[in-house]
Amino acid sequence: MRITLLTAGTRGDHQPYLALADEFRSRGHDVAITATENYAEVVRRAGFEPHVIPFNSAELLETPAAKRALSSGKTLPFVKIMRDTVRIIAGERGEQIHEVLSAACDSADAIVTCASTLPWAMERREKTGQTVVGCLPYPLERTAEFPSSFMVKRMVSPRWLRRASYTGFETAYGLAYRRVDRRMRELNGLPGGPRNPFRRLRDDSIPLVHMVSPILLPKPADWPDRSTVVGAPIMPERLRAAWGEQSLDPALTDWLDEGESPIYFCMTGMPVLDPAACTELIAAVCRRLDARALVTLRGDDLPYGTGHDRRVHLVRSFDYDRVLPRCRAVVHHGGSGNTQDVLRAGLPAVVIGVHSDQFFYGWRISALGIGDDFPYPRLTEDRLHRALVRALSPESVTRAAELGALAAAENGVGAAADTIERLVVAATV
Repeated sequence: MRITLLTAGTRGDHQPYLALADEFRSRGHDVAITATENYAEVVRRAGFEPHVIPFNSAELLETPAAKRALSSGKTLPFVKIMRDTVRIIAGERGEQIHEVLSAACDSADAIVTCASTLPWAMERREKTGQTVVGCLPYPLERTAEFPSSFMVKRMVSPRWLRRASYTGFETAYGLAYRRVDRRMRELNGLPGGPRNPFRRLRDDSIPLVHMVSPILLPKPADWPDRSTVVGAPIMPERLRAAWGEQSLDPALTDWLDEGESPIYFCMTGMPVLDPAACTELIAAVCRRLDARALVTLRGDDLPYGTGHDRRVHLVRSFDYDRVLPRCRAVVHHGGSGNTQDVLRAGLPAVVIGVHSDQFFYGWRISALGIGDDFPYPRLTEDRLHRALVRALSPESVTRAAELGALAAAENGVGAAADTIERLVVAATV
């Protein structure tokens, strides 16, 4: 079977797809995979030759202007980032992107696509009749059980309001990307105007496979049969080298050995404007908690290594599977990959959401009683201290360990591959 995996965006978009590609390859399938420019080399190190999409997610999310926009928590600056995305995709690079995606999908028995390439894949399905499966690390299907975290930042109670938030998001998305959809239809030689992609998902019964732990995302009772939840996509050890995380810095190992388990602060997914000040804030919080801090943070001229009387150790990255079990709690932005890694390690967490699905995962961590959450613009020393006090309570620590044991038994990658294989076979009958 020839399977094409379409992914684009951040590490959170690429990592589960690389794990899925590795799984399909181990089953003897012919696999094609895409990657944006900033992750193409990672895919190559994993043993695949990617179809490289001429786009770099850092262009939009890691520039100083983008960080200022995201750190503000305001809607209009975020809308500008989305408009810039439309400008890039619908502009001069649109045809190049279309050609790359088309080449990747040639002769594919199934097109497995992430959310950002799903609208294009549905256009391709209309043109060729190929089977399309959405494979997502977060929920997009509408439900009355929780609101759209792409539309609201806080959990709301009325069921009608939760459901209405999806209508608002779907309408806004359809309008924002209408220009892109029109261009994609032109490039695919399809008649007629663009259609709202979410309405299309429902009208065309496109299957959605959610590579998310059912602990974090129990399947809502009002979801259709075509939407499934298969479990967390655990990255196999052999792929760690592709991300440059297979070995540990001896200095980190020595620091871990010399004292109590630290709190891990993963700040790399947050729009930190002043890395030095952020490090000082973390050190202050840990002094109040009498705790040590392991910190990942990027910035020019940062003093990587041990500081603050050996209570803080600053690094760029490390192997989560080997280091998280040596921590006592985690502070992170709430990305799907981070959230599921921390859950599987059995650790309580504080989620400081910046945008999109990160708010959903923050709600779930709080609702499960294994931590706290708040949006990034509310980050202060006092707020972070209060959240960590809650996360480090005996009840949270015990509950996190119990859920971690359940999550560690999941095989979301294998279950996703099983589901996709069944869907492809069913489509050919």
